[in-house]
Amino acid sequence: MIDKNFYLENLSAFDILIEDEDRNQAQVVIFRVYSILQRDKIWLRDVATEEEISEDDEAFLQEIEEELTELDAKYHFRFDEFYQLVQQEVKKMQATSHVNLVEADLEADLADPAELEQEDFFYDEDEQDLDEFGHLSDEDLEIVTDCILEAAKTRFDYPALVQEFLGDEEWIDTEFLLPLIAAKAFGETPEEIVEKMLPQFIEVGFYLDTEDLIELVEENAKVLGAEILAFKIASDSLQQGAQPSEIVQQISQLLHT
Repeated sequence: MIDKNFYLENLSAFDILIEDEDRNQAQVVIFRVYSILQRDKIWLRDVATEEEISEDDEAFLQEIEEELTELDAKYHFRFDEFYQLVQQEVKKMQATSHVNLVEADLEADLADPAELEQEDFFYDEDEQDLDEFGHLSDEDLEIVTDCILEAAKTRFDYPALVQEFLGDEEWIDTEFLLPLIAAKAFGETPEEIVEKMLPQFIEVGFYLDTEDLIELVEENAKVLGAEILAFKIASDSLQQGAQPSEIVQQISQLLHT
């Protein structure tokens, strides 16, 4: 179902922000509208059943697309250019993903089944129902999360953070950066985030004061607004049945602004 209020509210927010000459925030909002529009067009064309489509859905999306075209011409957001770049990146990621899947299958064949663990990058197993994404493999989910993580690493001095935590890049990505983005996307406070993270820090020998960890979370959250928004969009899209490659198309414009 197309959320028409989403479009109306965000377009109104864009008008207010652009009038206040806050172009950066206005651009974040309008790219979010553009991303959701791409998702809804895919849903309308390839996913929705006849019962799920109202008579004016197609006309409404056409009106939104025309309005975005006018805004693009006026403010030079370059939606088409970003879309072409995203298409190129998706093809690269799909090729890389295919290689990784082959390697993963080979490793799985050689591994001891008792040592294999199922991981999920979107929900805490103790608190969320994982059945929603049970049709997707870890590799499928990683197509989305890798896209978000790679963008996040460009927002701050990522090498310095890795060095601070003994050079363990994989640990930083899976135990700090991605959980931080996911938690903020779902509205958790820095205190709630730290409460969940602290045991993982202690387990690997990183003894940080709670207040220092809260400060670290707050500092990084400030510069990861686009990634946090992209994660929320990706999660919503996964719940609606979109494929990871489609989601990357939706969020890449936002992540490259």
